[in-house]
Amino acid sequence: MLSLDESLSFSLPLPDFNNFNYNFDFDSGFGFTPWTGPDPDPHPNQDRAAEPGPSEPAEKERDPAEERRIRRMISNRESARRSRLRKQRHLEELRARLARLRDENRELAGRLGAAAHHALLFRRANDRLRAEAAALRRRLADARRLLLLRRLHRLAAAASAAPSPSAHAYSAGLEHTLASLIA
Repeated sequence: MLSLDESLSFSLPLPDFNNFNYNFDFDSGFGFTPWTGPDPDPHPNQDRAAEPGPSEPAEKERDPAEERRIRRMISNRESARRSRLRKQRHLEELRARLARLRDENRELAGRLGAAAHHALLFRRANDRLRAEAAALRRRLADARRLLLLRRLHRLAAAASAAPSPSAHAYSAGLEHTLASLIA
């Protein structure tokens, strides 16, 4: 346990909030961008006179591998940003295409409905014309039969009025007329 004097002299180091850039980076996604300024003093309580000056070599020079890692990280972030932009453009193009195709689909559905309606009207008219043609064929057949019966009646009347050698011709004509009636 700490004594009262020790607890008063004891203090936790506060985080250095000056080492972070709190501007939101919209290109790299969520999160904070680490401070890229000079390295903070890792030992604030040490004497600054012991630090190397500008002519002395720094304690911690950047390692070439670290430099490559940082460049690769920056390059990857840029690539990811470009990829997101490309994906967003592609998505917008797909949405525009979807809207165009939906409009075209509605137009084609309307045209198909109109064509189906016209086809139905044509089928009905065709059915009506076929029925009318069948009725006309029946009437024509009835008229032909009636004409043949009248012809037979005239031939029979002519044969009964005068029996002559033409009676044989009459019977041949009658047979021909009867054969045409049967056919």
